[in-house]
Order: sequence, then C-alpha cells, then structure tokens
Amino acid sequence: MGNLQQTINWAQTQVEYVPLTAGLGQEPAVSAATAIRDSFLSAPMTWYWNRASFTLPSPTTKGTQDYNILLTSIPDFGFLEKVALTDPNGKIWEIKDIYNSSPLSQATDQQRPNGAAVQSVTSTNLVLRFIGVPNAAYTVAITYQKKAQSFGPFFITAAGNAAAGNTAYTGTFDPLSFPTGSTAIITGFVAHTVNNGSFVVVSCTTTTLTVANAGGVAETISAFANNFDWAPIPDYYRDIYNNLFLSEMMWDDPQRAQIHRQRGVGAFLAKAQGLNDMQKNAFAQQWMARSSEEVTNSMLTQIGNSGRGV
Repeated sequence: MGNLQQTINWAQTQVEYVPLTAGLGQEPAVSAATAIRDSFLSAPMTWYWNRASFTLPSPTTKGTQDYNILLTSIPDFGFLEKVALTDPNGKIWEIKDIYNSSPLSQATDQQRPNGAAVQSVTSTNLVLRFIGVPNAAYTVAITYQKKAQSFGPFFITAAGNAAAGNTAYTGTFDPLSFPTGSTAIITGFVAHTVNNGSFVVVSCTTTTLTVANAGGVAETISAFANNFDWAPIPDYYRDIYNNLFLSEMMWDDPQRAQIHRQRGVGAFLAKAQGLNDMQKNAFAQQWMARSSEEVTNSMLTQIGNSGRGV
C-alpha cells in the first residue's frame, strides 16, 4: 500500500525541495493528505474496498421504531449505505430509502419498513430509525462505508522504556488510525532521539500506542505520532492523490497548482469505476472550486500590488 512519505518525496522534487513536514507533527503535509483522503471516503462516495457490514444482535420489535447500535460494535462506521431486512419466513427485503443527514419523523403505522435513517450519533451509540414502524421481528443487516481516518498528528506525552522489543507511548490516539502492522512515525523527542523514527504498530488504544521499537527510553515530552499509510485507498489511485497533494503544496503558485489539481481530478474521473455521475461530479466540483478560489485570490493580490505600485 502506498504511503504519504513516498508522495512527499515526489512532491518535493516539484517544489524545489521545500520542506513539507517542517512544522510540528509533520505539518502541513499531514493535514493536506487528510483532506484528500476525506474527500475520497466521505459521502456520497461509495467504494467496494471501503465497505463493511454489520448485523444487529437482536431483531426488530413489533411497534418499536428506534434501535440503538453501540459504536464499539462498528467503530469504523462512516455513513449508512444499505439496509436489508430478513422477515420471519426468511425472505430478504432491501430498504430503498436511506438517509444519513435527514431525520425521519416519529410514526405509529406498523408495516414492513421502507425507509431507514441515521437519526442521531453520539460518542457511544448510533440510533437507527425505521419508517414504517416494524410490524414483525426482522433481522437487520446494514452495509456502511468506513469513515476516513486522520494521518495525524496525534499527541504523545511520554515514552516508556522498551520491553520485549517494544516501546509504549502514552498520549491521545485513534486506534483506527494505527491498525496493527501499519507504520507509525514518531517525532519530537529531544533527550532520547531513539524514541523517534518509523516503527511497526503492535497495538493501539485511545491512550497507548505500542510499536516495535527495541531502543525506547523513558521520557516525558510533547511529541507526535502520525500514520503515513494511504490505506484503504488502493495503489492504483496514486496518480490522483499525488497530484492533489502537490496542488496543495504549491500555495505560492496557483497556476501550477491548478494544472496538478486538474490532473488529479481527470485521473479520478477516468478511474472511478462503479461511481455514478453525481458522485463523480461531487468530487470534481470540490477540488476544482479550490482552483478557482486560488486563482481569484492570486489575481486580487496582483491587482492590489499593482495599485500600490509594488
């Protein structure tokens, strides 16, 4: 799977080797890359390589409209794509009307549901509402797109001494951004630079990141962790995210940035098999609007400079 460091290395050859990770937590590269991955994986984009499914542990109850789903069961939930009901006779029915941002009203009429909505989401659970109100015990299977993860930066407050070839870092992390076997990049340690580097992730919780670093030394400091894997975006989309990333790094040259943004969007439109026209247009409009804004800002700056005799 491609990684952000490869993209950075390539982009630097196009911007006269200007450092793209000179800021804290390897900014601005990580925020630009996160924005690109967000645009790939947020609604309305639906991809077979980003799809997951989940069956509710209990069937519907006759007369009950709302159902709580613990997010610990589907921590990678992004947005709802499909819902299927299996009736007591074993027949499967697809619910045609799916809503992620539009709520459904309360109802009392009981029938086989023909609509489902993500009614609300908190830090712990998702409420799934049906309309009509279920008239029987249906087994509910949902299909969803997984949410986009951040490249970082995630804050580290301390490193521990290495044990059994691993080092545990304390801080604030998103476990979904550091799956086991991926690569974590640690930066910011000063007294013991052996705590810095690229390491394979062993495990991750919201407070502890454990990596395969056999040389870790205990140190308390403000440091950072990033995951540079482009996953789950496949490698064959590399020309898309590389060109979009480069366009974001050319902040002082909007004309060249526009060229690379057009290349990225063009590659997307050519390769986005399985997406409908609405989904393709949403992606293209999002990125090409940035080009128009940058060119306009550049022209206004030039006009202002000319007016001041600069």
